[in-house]
Amino acid sequence: MTTSTQFVEQLQKDNEALFEASKMNVKAYFESKDNSPEALVEHFIGRMVNERMNMVEISNQVANMPADADPIELQNLSKQAMDEAIHFRMVKECIEKITGEELDVAKAIADEAAKPTAKGADLLAAYEASEDEAALAVYQIVAEGRAAAVWSQMAETIEDEFISKSYAKIAKDEGFHSTIGAMKLEKIATDEATQAHVLEIVDGMRKDLFDVSCKNTMEAKGSRELVNEAYGW
Repeated sequence: MTTSTQFVEQLQKDNEALFEASKMNVKAYFESKDNSPEALVEHFIGRMVNERMNMVEISNQVANMPADADPIELQNLSKQAMDEAIHFRMVKECIEKITGEELDVAKAIADEAAKPTAKGADLLAAYEASEDEAALAVYQIVAEGRAAAVWSQMAETIEDEFISKSYAKIAKDEGFHSTIGAMKLEKIATDEATQAHVLEIVDGMRKDLFDVSCKNTMEAKGSRELVNEAYGW
């Protein structure tokens, strides 16, 4: 049987097609001639709300961890919750730099709820990550790993120095969050049944995240072909 370390290494390798396709979509979107300041603000509000959703969900995970939880895992998840709160604030500041005025966060969140954009954080509930530790670990290693690639691509593509530096910092943090998921999977994916369960979640989540990528940005030429070939969709 494949060891949990080998299993996680292969999973990470197999994620690369999704990450690259998502980067292609982001790059095409931000290089689009139709990308007005208003469109950017709308896009970033969705990302700001997504970071807040991650903060709330991970905070709930920390609050509900059992008394005998691994202290390192508790520490890492607590750091992730703080990171997500910082990202929420950082994206808010980027929006305010574009508009030149203070953002009414409550209104922005309410407007986003009334007309929601596609968000990776929605998958936490869709895959019942609060009840399934494997689903949470998969979300971290796949969704947060993809987030690291996407924020990095935004940092590289966006010309504004303030926004670029902010998003490069977020990308680095998201990479750490993905590592938390990898560490968890190495601990729990030690038998064939668990590995099979993880692979079932992974396949569905990759499809969902590519759909999120296309809805959030645009479907770049060749991105769908890349994931279709990699995953046999």
